[in-house]
Amino acid sequence: MLLWLLVSFTVIAIYWRFYRKHPHLQPQKGFNIPVSSGILLSGLGLIAIALGILAIAAAPNHSDSMEYHMSRVVHWIQNASVAHYPTHTIFQLYQNPWSEFAIMHFQILTNSDRFANLIQWGSMVGSLIGVSLIAKNLGASLKGQILAAVFCATIPMGILQATSTNNDYVVGFWLVCFAYFTLITLKTGATPENLFRLGSSLGLAVLTKGTAYIYALPFCIWIGLWGIKTLRWKAWKPFLIITLLFLAINLGHYTRNFALFASPLGVPSDETNQEFSWAIFVSGIIRNLSLHADIVRNLWLEKFITPTTGLTNKVVEIIHGFLGLDVSDPRITSPKVKGFYVPSLSLYEDTAGNPFHLLLIMLSLGILIVRDRLRKQPYLIAYSFCVLSGFLLFCFLLTWSPYRCRLHLPLFILFSAVVGVVFSKTFHAKINYVLALLLLFLSHSWVLNNSVRPFLGENSIFKTPRIEQYFNTQKGLQSGYLQAVETVEAQNCTQVGLLLENTSFEYPLWRGFQQDHRSIVLRHIGVRNESAVKAESLPYRIFKPCTVIYINGKEKKQPPQIRIDGQQYRESWSEESDQKRTISVLAAP
Repeated sequence: MLLWLLVSFTVIAIYWRFYRKHPHLQPQKGFNIPVSSGILLSGLGLIAIALGILAIAAAPNHSDSMEYHMSRVVHWIQNASVAHYPTHTIFQLYQNPWSEFAIMHFQILTNSDRFANLIQWGSMVGSLIGVSLIAKNLGASLKGQILAAVFCATIPMGILQATSTNNDYVVGFWLVCFAYFTLITLKTGATPENLFRLGSSLGLAVLTKGTAYIYALPFCIWIGLWGIKTLRWKAWKPFLIITLLFLAINLGHYTRNFALFASPLGVPSDETNQEFSWAIFVSGIIRNLSLHADIVRNLWLEKFITPTTGLTNKVVEIIHGFLGLDVSDPRITSPKVKGFYVPSLSLYEDTAGNPFHLLLIMLSLGILIVRDRLRKQPYLIAYSFCVLSGFLLFCFLLTWSPYRCRLHLPLFILFSAVVGVVFSKTFHAKINYVLALLLLFLSHSWVLNNSVRPFLGENSIFKTPRIEQYFNTQKGLQSGYLQAVETVEAQNCTQVGLLLENTSFEYPLWRGFQQDHRSIVLRHIGVRNESAVKAESLPYRIFKPCTVIYINGKEKKQPPQIRIDGQQYRESWSEESDQKRTISVLAAP
């Protein structure tokens, strides 16, 4: 705590001296914001405040968070190290960790996960500022900047993720920083400050999530071409500095992954397309766009189509007929889904599409193409091309899944600046004002009715005990998990082994034990994947649990006894959950 206070006050002091030496950067005296702009900024403030309250009050409970985002945090804290450890959930190790590093610091400082959701919320606030600055550098007026911020703040997927411990908004924020500093570098030159900002933001984006490789690549090419054109043979110096900063930030994670998996990226992905062709490329574009296009589900048109599939499904199937492809072709579809379908409008952050925002983006790109005055703005054209190229590259490389719409969030954030610039230079101010008000009004459903962290209603997070909130995505597991915790605590056992087969829903177990405020050690045992070698090192080698919590994710009866590392454990309690998972407590004789 003292160290962080020292760092914080030092940074404040540095910026205070910096702004005193540069009076032109200070707020202008007598600067008046129009009433209409003030109303829109107030709307932005209300959204940010409401989501901030929700982020603090709600327990982290997204499925991925319960499986690895939050689980890896408590393992690191217990191990006093971010080194890889034996685990049944292998992606706790190789997935990019920056967001969880930040969560871990809050968790250590507060001895709770009360502020875990603030990493995404803070990234949202930072992104609102960032896209407004990008819009300004692309030629937007004050009203254009505000429109860009409103567009960003009202993205349905963004609203839902802003109160979670996922990491798509975090990587979106670092990409916004990288895009902004790219523009600044193109305008002011490759100064040491700009190179530091570029290398740091790129490194932090990649350390947060693998999608940063895809979305940042077009911007890297843009600034690379600029460097070669401007600096010629001297361009190697700034490129080297940016590369070294990028590697310095990611070297620890790369090294840990390489030592265990023989690759800096970890386990090879099965989420990339197995074949590549123009037909497959077009299929990827159409199917990814369809995730944000199903706006007629349950409307009267559905009476003439098929209520179970939707209009968008029919259109996509017809297009694939012309392409000569199966819409659910396993070569280009994620193995984790059974087949193609288009999710309807959703209040859940895994499947929430952004149909209205997609429509505005497509309209702004169309205007950008047809209007001569806009086409003559090279930065605007190049920026738009880079963001669009990131989307096309995403569609080209990755298989389709209904959950890909979550990974699209950084693209919508980056496109916010384009919408703000194009609309502010094309339409009358009153039209843009009404559009911004409409966006703010429509956002209230996602702000107040998040399906797993509702602000209002009978299941509101203000009415639901915090321990129950962890199970909002897997309610059928609550009884079994909490009963298992009570059974272990009654045995006065402080060394607990975790044996998770065909499941990875782990974090609620930790929260159940931490309510008791006793020092209980939980470690994975009987691991049979690549991380099993870590069980031979300290402190895992000397770990001898007196009790094992065994969870089987398949519909199979738990055997009455089990042997792990030469120790035999007998079942002392067992329950089959509503989701056909067997949860058992096994004790050593």
